[in-house]
Amino acid sequence: MSILKLSQNLIEDFLIKNNCKTFHLKQINEWIYQKYPSSFDEMSNLSLELRNKLKENFQLYSLTLKKEVSSKDKQTKKYLFQLEDGFFIETVLILSEKRKTLCLSTQVGCPIKCTFCASGKNGFYRNLKSYEILEQIIHVSKKISDKPTHIVFMGMGEPLLNLDAVVESIEKISDKTKFNISQRRITVSTVGILENIRKLKERNLKVNLALSVHAPNDELRNKIIPFSKKYKLKDLINELRLYFETTKRDISFEYILIDDLNDSIEHAKELAALLKNIQCSINLIPYNPIDGFSYKKPNSAKVNKFKEYLACCNMVVSQRYTKGDDIAAACGQLSLVEKC
Repeated sequence: MSILKLSQNLIEDFLIKNNCKTFHLKQINEWIYQKYPSSFDEMSNLSLELRNKLKENFQLYSLTLKKEVSSKDKQTKKYLFQLEDGFFIETVLILSEKRKTLCLSTQVGCPIKCTFCASGKNGFYRNLKSYEILEQIIHVSKKISDKPTHIVFMGMGEPLLNLDAVVESIEKISDKTKFNISQRRITVSTVGILENIRKLKERNLKVNLALSVHAPNDELRNKIIPFSKKYKLKDLINELRLYFETTKRDISFEYILIDDLNDSIEHAKELAALLKNIQCSINLIPYNPIDGFSYKKPNSAKVNKFKEYLACCNMVVSQRYTKGDDIAAACGQLSLVEKC
């Protein structure tokens, strides 16, 4: 069993039962979350006796890194991890001049099944445990000899359908004794699980929230995201407004531009009207082609017109430039590629 599965109290109990001082818990945490050892033997400030007891009772990690691929421009890396039960998940690191952004998966597969996204194509199997989410950070940090500067819960799965594990992960990511990454540098993406947006607001966190909106009206959104039939856009936006008022953290709207589906100026006008009374930013994402999907990427002229119209409406709008599409690591391309 991986030691990461244990709560801090259980590790402390283990130390006491083995006649070890409880201050060793801090040392163990420093090794696991800040130094990323390959084995307990590397924990050199622990006694040999304690290291042996740890080896006898625990494994260090539960995930196994099976494959790593890099984009041609070296700015994106994708990691394939195998879980203890044989399933696989993907994690993506996006590099820029000042940022190392790690995109975490929260589920094996995805139950949402957005019509443009590969993650739900092969079904949904289970939620990840919090330690499985955190281990993605540990393994990637070890590979790059540094920790990420930013964390985004935008990999495989719907984070707010795994709320407890995601919240526990955020608390440990931001814990100064562990990863010590500010909550202001953490973003949670969601298609809009209304009741869990409310619950997240009540958890007293300060993370940024991104709604995968992808359409300016309910009718079109329900075609792109059939799951969204459960929630009306006006209700989601009201709840997001309350989230901002409570947390003072950024709200962003992710909008995949799909050729001849949701990329017209009329759609831009609807979107501007929909979001005119909420403090937010809009992130435009030209569709990334996926094998077996019929959607197409709009040309740059369409994208620019859509963007320029929103800017003329005094909306804060940006465009996410495609990174990692040559290794199927761009938005919507992560998938349940293998399972035992």
